[in-house]
Amino acid sequence: MFTEEEIAGIRTINVHRGEEKMDMETPRLNLKAVTLEMGKQLVRYPVTFFYEQDISYVTDWPTNALKAELPFYLEDIETGQAGFGYGPWVLHTKYKKEMVGHVIVKQPENDALQAGLYFHIRKGMAGKRYEDEAIVSICDWLLKQGIETIHAYCKPDEAQKQQVLTRCGFQKLGQIDGLVQFRTHGQLLPADGM
Repeated sequence: MFTEEEIAGIRTINVHRGEEKMDMETPRLNLKAVTLEMGKQLVRYPVTFFYEQDISYVTDWPTNALKAELPFYLEDIETGQAGFGYGPWVLHTKYKKEMVGHVIVKQPENDALQAGLYFHIRKGMAGKRYEDEAIVSICDWLLKQGIETIHAYCKPDEAQKQQVLTRCGFQKLGQIDGLVQFRTHGQLLPADGM
């Protein structure tokens, strides 16, 4: 479990927002919101994506789930339906530029005060608490944007993801549509039982 000092250490250091892109920086990670151009590269030319983003090439990312999500997200960007910072975020190590994984942030159409969170960390990066760092930073940013409730989802057999969400202050609610649902209200940490 995190102490308050550890929590403070993984907060977002910088948020860089330009006209077309948004990046976050933590002590060990860079997080990049996927832009239209980045998304097109991932769909059509993944090797070019790694080169253009200056990230070490890997063959186990993007996941099939992200590949399936990207065309819908790109359409939302092109039609102006995707809010800034909503959609996929790419995670890579700050100094070695190693691909860590991704976080997908969704906002329900009927509730502007809620957000949904899904994440994937590559097997070689699991267990290093990169996912904790990314989730705390993105959720911290969402809460600063006025989001009151964040729901996070994972599969029932993903015990490690469930532990990560609990460590980050989410409370387990149960299953919905075959996924385990977690929730936090207005703050991440400390969670009950920490």
